[in-house]
Formats: sequence, structure tokens, C-alpha cells
Amino acid sequence: MKKITILVPNDDLDSVTRNMLSEVARDERFEVVTAGPGEGSRGGVEAPVIKSKFDLKAIKAYRQIARRSGAAVTFSPSTSGLSTMLMATLGTGIRNIGYRGTQARVRRSDPTNWLALLNPRVAHVVCETPDIKQYLSTRIAPRKLSVAVKPFMLEWVADAMAAPAKVDGLPGDALKLIYIGMSKGRPHKGLRQLIDAMAKLRDRRVTLTVIGSVDEADIEAARGLAVTFLGPRRDAVSFLPSHDLYVLPSLRDASPRVVREAQACGVPCLVSDIPGARDLIAPEVTGLYIRPGDAEDIALKITTLDDDRERLARYASNTRKFIVDNFDMDAYVVYFKNLFDAISS
Repeated sequence: MKKITILVPNDDLDSVTRNMLSEVARDERFEVVTAGPGEGSRGGVEAPVIKSKFDLKAIKAYRQIARRSGAAVTFSPSTSGLSTMLMATLGTGIRNIGYRGTQARVRRSDPTNWLALLNPRVAHVVCETPDIKQYLSTRIAPRKLSVAVKPFMLEWVADAMAAPAKVDGLPGDALKLIYIGMSKGRPHKGLRQLIDAMAKLRDRRVTLTVIGSVDEADIEAARGLAVTFLGPRRDAVSFLPSHDLYVLPSLRDASPRVVREAQACGVPCLVSDIPGARDLIAPEVTGLYIRPGDAEDIALKITTLDDDRERLARYASNTRKFIVDNFDMDAYVVYFKNLFDAISS
């Protein structure tokens, strides 16, 4: 039986996708070839970094890799990777699969979009959430689209659970909120609304830990409030288990991994009631929805849980099981096996 070879550029290749590809490669029907800087040491193929959607050096290198590997399919997690693969495989018959994990607009008037997602040679696009698929279906034939929400495994937060990091100086009896996200220059992340909510809660024993890049204006707005800014940290996840509630106040977002990380750490979540993000919790089971952009509603929901710690504890007890039941890696792997098989046929 001839194996189906899948060529994957490592441009924007995250740990979840690497885990999925490793599992796919265990199946004797498939061979997975990852290519990019540093991939030689991982068992893949060295290739130059993809610097743009039209990078001649990368296109030439990947064309050679595609021929040598006998690839039947390429899978590109980024649009730059997809554009490179489309040009590298021109005239070869190799099928190209893309991925879309953002709600950013795709405009027909933008010629760079025709280099990737809108290119007629794209065989299929995997969408991270149903709303992304719905939006793309107005621009790409629906038969070329499907949804695969990224999975999560409890073992990925085992280190954080075993050795939680704590913020010095937080009162032991305070309701400890945490926000993790890169919000600098990104007002749609809603951090300002969360800080405004903290201002409304200044008379309560409620604290907020903010991890990630922020605007100086947000730090100024939080002056005098029980808000601690830790800046960007590689160990951000390790702070989750020592907090009581994760807050995602985004005005728009896709499918943020941190919401899964929080629940895997046993932390309930307040999540904006927006497409994509709202599908990551079970309302009234592992957390609550908040109205996007509404500091008053954020403060109200925090007050509700601060006044009913038993309810909060009940939510916390449900979180890890919710992750196990709803973000299964095995199902994700089967989805991609079926997709690679179908596209290569």
C-alpha cells in the first residue's frame, strides 16, 4: 500500500497541530513531512523561513521538497504558508489544504487574498469555528470548507497544576481574577472594559492579574485599583490554578486557547458572548457569558460569583470534565485522517 505523503510548512505550526500530525503519522497509511527552520532536528526537512506570501527563496525550496518527498497533499496552518505551497506545487497535481483560525476579513478586492484562501487551486480550508466557516462560505464554495475546533488535553497543563505560580501580595480571601492575552494596540481584546469593571468593584475584595503586553493607557486607567500587571510571560499558564476566575472580555475573538487552558486547570470562565469564544464554555456549568464591551455587566457577573462562592466552586468542579468531554484529541486526529485521505483521492 502506497502511503499518502503530507507536506507541512512549519510556518505558524503550533503544539496542538504538531501533536495531531504526530498521531496521523502513526497510521501506516500516511507519511508526514514537516519542513522549515529547525525541522531537520525534529526529523523533518530544513527549509528557509517563509517571510511573505510571495517569497521566491521559500517557493523554490518547497518546490524541491515537494518533489523529493512525493507529496500528494500539503497542509498549511498560515496564509503565507498556503500561498507558498500553492506556488511551489503549481503544475504538479499536488492538492493544497489551508487553515483559517481568525475572524479577520477576507476581501475579494485585496489581491493578496487571491494568493492564498481565494485561490481556486485551494482544495479545502479547515475552519477553527463554525462562524468562520459561515463567513468564508460567502467567498469560498461551501463544499471546500469544514470545521475542526482545536482539541485540548489535560496533560498539557500538568506542570501548571503540579506547581502553580502565585502573585505575591494578593489577599488570601480575595476573589482572584486573571486575564491572559496580548492586548497592546488591540482594543478589541476588551482589557479596558475589564479594567473599567474593576473600578466598579473597588470596594470589594476582588483582584485582577493581567499577563501579556498592554497599552500604557490601560496601566494608567488601572492606577489605584487592585490590578497587577505581570507583562508577557512564557509561564503564563502556570498562574491559572492559583486564581478563581478567568475573564475573556474580547469584543471579537476566534477560539482562544487560553479559555481551554483555564478550564483544564480547574478555573471557571467569564467569556464574552461572541461567535467562537462562547462555544468554549458551558454557560451555567463551567462559567458565564458577559456582554461584550459592557463593563457594567462584567462587574455584575463578577459580583454574582463573589457573592455565591458555592456556585463558583461548582463551576470549578465541572471544568476539567468539560474539557475531556468536548475537546478530544482522538476525534481531531480522525477528522484530519479522513480529510487527507479524501483530498488525496
